[in-house]
Amino acid sequence: MLEKKAALVVYGGNVWTGDDANPSAEAFLVENGRFTAVGDRESVLSAAGGKPVVAVDAEGSLVIPGITDAHMHLTAYCKESLYLNLSGASSLDALLESVAQYVRANPARRWFRAVGYNETLWDEPVSPTREALDAASGGASVLLSRYCGHVHVASSRAIRDAGLWDSADANVTRGEDGEPGGVLNESAAEPILREVTREQETRGMIRALAAEACKRLASMGITGVHACDVPSYGLPEDLTILGDLRDEGKLPLRVVSYHDRLPGIGFHSGFGDRFLRYGGLKVFIDGNLGGFTSAMREDFSDRAGCRGQLNHSDEELFELLREAALRSVQTQMHMIGDAAIDQAIRVSGRVVRELGKPRYPFRFNHVIVSPPDRTDAMLELGAVIDVQPIQSFTDRSMAPSRLGRERMKHTYSFRRLYDSGLLMTGSSDGPMENPNPWLGIWAAVCHANETERLTLDEALRIYTWNPHRAILRGEGFGRIAEGVRADFAILENDPFKHDAQSLKDTKIRATYLEGERTY
Repeated sequence: MLEKKAALVVYGGNVWTGDDANPSAEAFLVENGRFTAVGDRESVLSAAGGKPVVAVDAEGSLVIPGITDAHMHLTAYCKESLYLNLSGASSLDALLESVAQYVRANPARRWFRAVGYNETLWDEPVSPTREALDAASGGASVLLSRYCGHVHVASSRAIRDAGLWDSADANVTRGEDGEPGGVLNESAAEPILREVTREQETRGMIRALAAEACKRLASMGITGVHACDVPSYGLPEDLTILGDLRDEGKLPLRVVSYHDRLPGIGFHSGFGDRFLRYGGLKVFIDGNLGGFTSAMREDFSDRAGCRGQLNHSDEELFELLREAALRSVQTQMHMIGDAAIDQAIRVSGRVVRELGKPRYPFRFNHVIVSPPDRTDAMLELGAVIDVQPIQSFTDRSMAPSRLGRERMKHTYSFRRLYDSGLLMTGSSDGPMENPNPWLGIWAAVCHANETERLTLDEALRIYTWNPHRAILRGEGFGRIAEGVRADFAILENDPFKHDAQSLKDTKIRATYLEGERTY
């Protein structure tokens, strides 16, 4: 990042401020990392008062506050290139051939991992099996991780070498003969993931990848992420590496981290500084739609007798949420299915009745199958709703068959939830989805269900100011307003003047963090 040497004036564009008191402007002044004047060009230049300034002409483009991805797995995104990427596989045969080539090309390895496959996008959505992996890999230790991160498929040798063959874990699925079928749901693949990490990852390697990945995020207009640390799912966060980058002035993002375990005594949400901060506890209420592990009130439409699973009993979840609230630790809860939302509301309500509303609001993450009969209860809890609009597009082929027509009426209900008054944030869940926020903004504005579309103004708000409001620092971040930290992005055009479908193609000219150019 560049050193701050002079005041900065940005002019000549359409400034979308995100500030209700002053929604648009022609120009603004940045001094010492904060916006100090926002308004018409003449008044902003006057506020500079003859001081040395760096002038930036936006040339008619849109200027917005910096974007924050309110839910992603940052280090997992950084490490994507380490493993075989199967996102481009168009069939089971293509996937198996890629695995075979990968194993042959790396004869010195003991463990092999491939990521990102999504069988629901194939013409024949047939999932890989243990036997198919064994044949393709020549009996090697192979783990395939579905793009969702909740379902893995392992070869026979990988299951045996990791000590899972006789595991009592119900998420190590088994056939009628009692032997492992190869599918490892939720956190069951953790022992294999540990072995892969031990063999193939080094601190220096992850540090270099993190620096490059953060630059890529900055190139998308992103100035902050809320990162989720879930080692048991193969999604750990290495905050020491991010801390090193921050100390060296090489971290172009504000990172707020959530973890799947409570911290040491005395650690609470908000601990840290304005660049690297502890967010809270991450809890998985259920699994996901693609793997049939999201908890549903009724059977999946395409699998009779299956309603997914809750990962905790009510009592287990209550103890977690209660302890977090007592320690002023914010809780972010993953919930996909309607039964998962029911449990989250039921147990969160019990915590509130005993302790009162927590200082930091509950964060309900995903909320994909969201029945209208639960909206008021979420509002009463004061919950924040963390949505990933791009998933409404990615799941376009799978969700209707999995849920059926009636449940699809209240799936990806962005408009209804936004209008209810719930605070909504936007995010990607990267690397499960592409972290480019403009794909999410496009998906929210151009939702296939026209009744659930957001306006561009609303979509920008959930990706800029609202993530800061969710963690109680909305006064000092997320808007272009006097006194606020100067995080902003200059686009290459003005999407308000173009067809909404072009949002997905939006490019960034420059990104700034506290007035310093990061891209």
